[in-house]
Amino acid sequence: MQTEDEKDSLAPASDDTALIAEAKDFLKDCQVNEADNYADALDDLKFLSGDHWDEADKRRRELEKRPCMTINKLPAFLHQVTNDQRQNVPSILVSPVSEGAAQETAEIFEGMIRHIEYSSNGDVAKDTAVNSAAAIGFGYFRLVVDWEGEKGWDQVIKFKRERNPLVVHIDPGSSEPDGSDMRRALVETKMSRLEFHEDYPDSKVPAVGFTGGEVVGDWVGDTFVRVAEYYRIERTADTLVQLSTGETLYQSELTPAQEGLVMRRRPSYRAKTMLYKLTAYDVLEQTEILCPYIPVFPVYGDEIDIDGKVIRAGILRNAKDPSKMYDYWITAATEEVSMRTRTPWVGAEGQFEGYEEDWAASNTASIPFLEYRPVSLDGQLAPPPARQPMIDVPQGVLMMAMHANDNIKATTGLFDSSLGASGSANSGAQEQQQQRQGDLSNFHYTDNLNRTIRHCGRCLVHMIRKYYDGTRVVRVMGQDATIKPMTVNKVNVAHAQGADGKPMTLVQTVENDLTQGEFDVVVKPGPAYATLREQALDGMLGLGKTWSKLMDVAGDKVIGAMDWPGATEIAERVKRTIPPAILGPEADESDDGDKVVQTPHGPITPQQASQIMAQMDDQLNQLGQALEKANAGIPKAQIDAAAKVQVAQIHADSKSDDVAQVAESKLDVAELNGLIQLLLARMPPPPVLAADVAQNVIDSPRPTGSPPVDPGAMGQPPGGSMPGQEIAQ
Repeated sequence: MQTEDEKDSLAPASDDTALIAEAKDFLKDCQVNEADNYADALDDLKFLSGDHWDEADKRRRELEKRPCMTINKLPAFLHQVTNDQRQNVPSILVSPVSEGAAQETAEIFEGMIRHIEYSSNGDVAKDTAVNSAAAIGFGYFRLVVDWEGEKGWDQVIKFKRERNPLVVHIDPGSSEPDGSDMRRALVETKMSRLEFHEDYPDSKVPAVGFTGGEVVGDWVGDTFVRVAEYYRIERTADTLVQLSTGETLYQSELTPAQEGLVMRRRPSYRAKTMLYKLTAYDVLEQTEILCPYIPVFPVYGDEIDIDGKVIRAGILRNAKDPSKMYDYWITAATEEVSMRTRTPWVGAEGQFEGYEEDWAASNTASIPFLEYRPVSLDGQLAPPPARQPMIDVPQGVLMMAMHANDNIKATTGLFDSSLGASGSANSGAQEQQQQRQGDLSNFHYTDNLNRTIRHCGRCLVHMIRKYYDGTRVVRVMGQDATIKPMTVNKVNVAHAQGADGKPMTLVQTVENDLTQGEFDVVVKPGPAYATLREQALDGMLGLGKTWSKLMDVAGDKVIGAMDWPGATEIAERVKRTIPPAILGPEADESDDGDKVVQTPHGPITPQQASQIMAQMDDQLNQLGQALEKANAGIPKAQIDAAAKVQVAQIHADSKSDDVAQVAESKLDVAELNGLIQLLLARMPPPPVLAADVAQNVIDSPRPTGSPPVDPGAMGQPPGGSMPGQEIAQ
């Protein structure tokens, strides 16, 4: 046991005995601080499961063979709150907030976070925490780090749900609603001895029995071993310094060369988050969590601070007494009505003589007939035995049951409209207003979850940058739930030759760099993407009824929002019919998302454009050489023949090697003619030669389907250059 002086500082990480003692003392402090809340929470959970009657009352009624009925209405009220939250799924949005932080990187963070939630059932972890918060006033979920697979070397981040919130103990000094200020936390787990020794065969926990007495306490039993995951933030004093370059470092990180650059200092500390997995006997594992916060996230319900004592509750706490009232009055009404079949028989003296057993069993057994002995009274034959007439249904008891039912609604804040009944509303608007009141009365559960998810998002961004810091392929998920692989932190390397002639390696860029810049996190509550898609489709269909041109300008969006087989393919076909001027930047992407180059004759891929441009460069060089020879005084006939050869060669190449490329990109030899014209304009030959070459180009054979050459365009206007077609770059 630690003394008071030892409790003032954290136990050294290297001292297992002191560390175990510290964890056990922390657990006891938490149990004392949480005793009332945990006792009330346990009672709430039992009540939610249907345990409404006091044990003494239940036993007495069972002995008296009296009814003891339970009408458990509270799960329906609880599900009204939690299921409404499930329909409005909060999403984490990441935004760049510093120089060097790109919006594209922020979108990668968002996609990775969505996939982490998807792959590790993060929605289940959060839904469980909200359900616990609404039921008993507090719930928890965690982030854990694990290996990517049995043979993997990369670590991944996962959500972990805490089904039992009573085994999670956080720093009693924490006051933030998202738990961001906690310095310590402990999560306990009871494992069977067999499983424990399979997972930790080197542990000091004995396989049979236990030793240690009071030191071990309730940490080890005949069939179980308690394992604690003990988190704590360890701080080391250090001095923070700022250099003249603007860089901020710790004093312990300074080099001798940087000492002269220090502008100012202030006392500070270096913190790290540690996780120790331990038992009462030994420390099993210790791991540094690469996060500035403890990744244990509380979700709270109602919170009341009475002179430093915090009381936490959910919607069940104040509804238990009205629910007990409802059970009692319904039981009383049932009991009273059931007793009416046992109204005693009334008959004259002597009528039951000899048949007492049959008449006595007539209230509990089905007897086909009853005999009686006729007797006379004052010379008159007495009438046969008969029951007393049944009195009316106990209206007062049922009225009290109705009052109790109304009290359940009042204490939970959920009335008939919120529960699906028509209620007292006289119109649809009033009914919506009453439903809105029910949502507002319990909105704080969803709002508290959003605060916690915002803190969780900050931790995720920080942890992703630390655990995914190397080059690796990750999965990102879009808002439409599509998953695709992406390489992050990819270093693009360029090779060059140094001044000494030796090869050298130059680092150009880092693609999808997750380590640069600062990012902030916000939480956007709202319906799920599927719901938003349905709402968008309804809105677009409504708009299409009033604006008939919608399908002409956005038909791909309308059909793409529909959920039936083939909708995506049809949307792509419709998109190809929309003019590029309307599509805007989307026109620069092909069906598979690759970039294209727009030309006057249609889009082509960058690879096709590069090949065509290389061929054009070769052809221009050849024509340039021919013109240089013409300027040097080569006879016109030779130039004429060379020009014809060049034109024929161009035509032959276009029919042989480049037929497929030219057909696909819809480029023709007319563009090459334009280049010839442009070259002639820049290097003017003698007028007679220029006219003759141009005539030869016009007379040259054309590929099938090629547009004719305009003869008027072949002439060179006075004082200007020869017109030519533009080449898309």
